Amino acid sequence: MQSEQGPGFGAKLRAVFGLSPTILCLTGLEDGRVRDVNDSFLHTTGFSREEVIGRPMAELGLWLNPEDRAEGLRTLRDGRPIRGLEARFRMKNGEQRVTVLAADVVIIDGEACILTALTDITDRTRLEAESRARRDEAEALAQSLRQANRAKDEFLAMLGHELRNPLGTLTNAVAVLDKMTGDETTRHLLAIVSRQTGHLARLVDDLLDVGRVTTGKIELDVRPVELRALVERCLDALVQAGRTQRHTVTLQGVDLHVDADVTRLEQIVNNLLDNALKYTPAVGSVEVETAVEEGQAVLRVRDTGNGIAAELLNHVFDLFVQEPQALDRSRGGLGIGLALVKRLVDLHGGTVSAWSAGPGQGSEFTVRLPVREQPAGATGAASGAAAPAPPPRRRVLVVEDSADARQSLQLLLELAGHVVETSEDGPSGLAKLDAFRPEVALIDLGLPGIDGYTLARMARDNPETRAIRLVAVTGYGQAEDRQRALAAGFDLHVTKPVDVSMLEELLGRPR
Repeated sequence: MQSEQGPGFGAKLRAVFGLSPTILCLTGLEDGRVRDVNDSFLHTTGFSREEVIGRPMAELGLWLNPEDRAEGLRTLRDGRPIRGLEARFRMKNGEQRVTVLAADVVIIDGEACILTALTDITDRTRLEAESRARRDEAEALAQSLRQANRAKDEFLAMLGHELRNPLGTLTNAVAVLDKMTGDETTRHLLAIVSRQTGHLARLVDDLLDVGRVTTGKIELDVRPVELRALVERCLDALVQAGRTQRHTVTLQGVDLHVDADVTRLEQIVNNLLDNALKYTPAVGSVEVETAVEEGQAVLRVRDTGNGIAAELLNHVFDLFVQEPQALDRSRGGLGIGLALVKRLVDLHGGTVSAWSAGPGQGSEFTVRLPVREQPAGATGAASGAAAPAPPPRRRVLVVEDSADARQSLQLLLELAGHVVETSEDGPSGLAKLDAFRPEVALIDLGLPGIDGYTLARMARDNPETRAIRLVAVTGYGQAEDRQRALAAGFDLHVTKPVDVSMLEELLGRPR
């Protein structure tokens, strides 16, 4: 309990009351009547001095909860001051205010009085409550978006799986029929089916990839790549698919190396070539060039096609942007191929630009990437080199629950000269690995009984099957699917449909 005595204390107290912006009130400890208040008290509560002086504090109805006042009195009578108590008060007009209260007992002219100081924090409390509410709303929205994003990712993964599985089966079946038939009409029809199946596969890949790229979910597997050789492979695939029959396609330029993700760089090249062929009428030409300019690797794809209108030129890399098309949509597409090119080039630290003199004047797309010094002793392919030796005959196990996919892949591999056995689920696949001892096992991931991930882990744990090359052949093609497959023990993750030439190269590759 504080005590203050001596002449002039009342004058000092009144001066403090008059100058302080804090709400101050002096009441008798025993009777609770108001002895004095300052102007801040009157301004905040709405009372006049005549309405409060001499009246018991309880009659003013300021305390919203009388028990708080009673508890405060007990504390003060025990000789303990009150510090930082949050209390709610009702003003004369009924408005509720939130205050921080501090109080102590002082002796004024021999009488024990309670000196109460109130700090109005109503506005601060309201702002804090609004801020908390906004944070809660923002967190609820973020949580909702996260759930929606997870649901979207799961849907895309399932969509990719459900679309790629039948595409893979169709691709295998067409390749088998192509090897078995000699009839030109049949081969022509098979070429049509093959081209359209490949077109569907590219649409699926682009559609699923553009969402992952725009959300930053693609990680690059960067390594040295010979750019011209990669372009040649892409062009060869187009030739084999019959895509270039009505055009003159040329490749010129130098051998050069870049640091890139091979799969993503092939996507860039394929989309640019597909775009050039799609918008170039029959008998038109497409020129591809590789060069080194100002320390950068340059890839140019130039065509004599429809060209690009000036108003569209600055937007060709925007998502879903296409030139106006006729009702028949003869050129097709979803308007995502060039958007995907732009984002993949950006990920590689490069740039891509488009140029056209206008409608009917053709177009030119230029990709610039950081050039890599060619490794010492590296040379281009020797002119007139001997044809590569045929791939070796392999023992191959196919573990696939879809009968159509399993049988078509088996026929394709057997026609290529390989010895093939099959299993339709995880447990029988594990048994075949141990009994058949294949050199290569092509394993689907979504297997009944034991899934492909578990099958791979169990194969790696067995010393007898540990050395078998395990290849995940699956419709699940997202980056996390690849990472999970490699972590489980697979040597390679391949997305359906598997290109025939890629499959042959894979089986010919030494472990």
